[in-house]
Amino acid sequence: MSSSRPARRRGWPSVSANTIAAGPGRAIGAVLALLLGLLVVIPPAAFPERRGGAFRGVFGADPPTLDPAQATDTTSSAVIRQLFDTLVELDDRLTPVPALAQRWTVSRDQRVYTFHLRAGVKFHHGRELRAGDVKYSYERAARGKRPWVFEKIAGARDFIRSEAREIRGIRVADDLTVEVTLERPFAPFLYLVAYDAAAIVPREEAERRGVEFASHPVGTGAFRLVSWRRDDQVVLEAFREHFRGAPYLHRIVFRIIPAEITRFNEYRTGHLDVADIPTGHCRAVQRDPAFKGEVAIWPILGTHAVRFNVERAPFGDRRVRQALAHAIDPGPIVHGLLEGCVTPGKGILPPAMPGFNPNVAGLPFDRERARQLLAAAGYAGGKGLGPVAYHYNTGDLNQRIAELLQAQLKEVGITLELRRLDWAAHIKLVDEGATPFFRQGWIADYPDPENFLAVLFHSRNAGAAGNTSRYRNPVLDRLFDEADAMAPGPLRFKRYQEAEQMILTDAAWITLYHYSSRALIKPYVKGLERSPLSSAPEFLAPFRKVWLDR
Repeated sequence: MSSSRPARRRGWPSVSANTIAAGPGRAIGAVLALLLGLLVVIPPAAFPERRGGAFRGVFGADPPTLDPAQATDTTSSAVIRQLFDTLVELDDRLTPVPALAQRWTVSRDQRVYTFHLRAGVKFHHGRELRAGDVKYSYERAARGKRPWVFEKIAGARDFIRSEAREIRGIRVADDLTVEVTLERPFAPFLYLVAYDAAAIVPREEAERRGVEFASHPVGTGAFRLVSWRRDDQVVLEAFREHFRGAPYLHRIVFRIIPAEITRFNEYRTGHLDVADIPTGHCRAVQRDPAFKGEVAIWPILGTHAVRFNVERAPFGDRRVRQALAHAIDPGPIVHGLLEGCVTPGKGILPPAMPGFNPNVAGLPFDRERARQLLAAAGYAGGKGLGPVAYHYNTGDLNQRIAELLQAQLKEVGITLELRRLDWAAHIKLVDEGATPFFRQGWIADYPDPENFLAVLFHSRNAGAAGNTSRYRNPVLDRLFDEADAMAPGPLRFKRYQEAEQMILTDAAWITLYHYSSRALIKPYVKGLERSPLSSAPEFLAPFRKVWLDR
């Protein structure tokens, strides 16, 4: 996301069964130092917080699901994070801190995490949280859309493959204690615990609802679902029995407005409290005195790309993939459509990601080389290739990018057939492998290159788990597996850098640009966190901290 995290240092401290009340802050703090300069931290208000009111947000598309076990996009996650809690969460400095777990300990060998739950935490339907809910939720989600979140746990891969009845590495010690044992040390594990796929659900409600749990979610979050009118709005209300106390806001209304300019106009006329800046308006909005103090632009750990399904002709032939990579020029997108308000892409990892390689090199824009490769593959001048279907999800920017790609590929003889779908239909098609060439964006779930590269390209994730290209490369898998077992530091990053260059050379992925969040936020909105992990207006932020000064 996945829907979309600072360099880990060589000296990761050894934790010798020490009790951690706020997470390994010293270690993670060192890890996160490089990104803190990018983090936009809203200063404390000079006046008291106020309770009440409804926050009016907006999405460009309906969330496909509100089930944390099934979500793979930032729109769904933006709502899920308000409805559910995890054992650990990331604070505004991206440091793991207590959530449902009030404290935890880590064994000397860095493999066993023991989480001590808060007493008296209630689900929305009234029952109190128990440690058994953690084991159930993890096992349920491990067979969902993001199994990679749990595969580091001992026995998880056997369970995911239905070769075991439970994940043996998850043990319920008592009603308020759960022990999680990893197959081997994995430095970013607490990031996984804080991820929304690891949200805790009540077994009886999940089993009673079945697939309908996706539209009738029950969690422990600071807000609960009131209504969801598809393609219109999602309404949440404050859960006054939340373990942290009732949130400031009484209600959150997320409207669904696909058209950028309509969202902008609704914001300008005072009907929204936050909105994205429309494509082509970035510079104008920054200069407009009417929006002084309301413009927020910050870099995030995300990349916009196009991708091939290598199991579908003609993209099993690397020469065809390379030809398209050489034929695409991202410049008009970055400097034209997006007015330079995003970062040009060289590689897969965004520049702020730890382990970023400034010397990484994608295939350069070269139409003559593209024509040579097409001819070598038996498609001289594009003859015999036929129209190539390109799928992308609804949105003005995606439409304009698709049209630009269509024009560029026509220059080398490739006819691109544009197929536009709403987000839910698009991601379903991509996950099922039913499209040969498609748009894909990725926003890091946690600040580590493993979350980008291994999730998107390891063969074990082929399909809906993240590797939607169905790309399989044993050499690449070996690099990822070696990095998994290594201590943090330059040698580990070197494995990811080798893997990234291999993927780009093989043209399994074509980067167009790296995301920046570009938002308009009303000045009376207080406490809305913005970090390199969030995309605007789909803030992956805790709305329990937000209040309205009006």
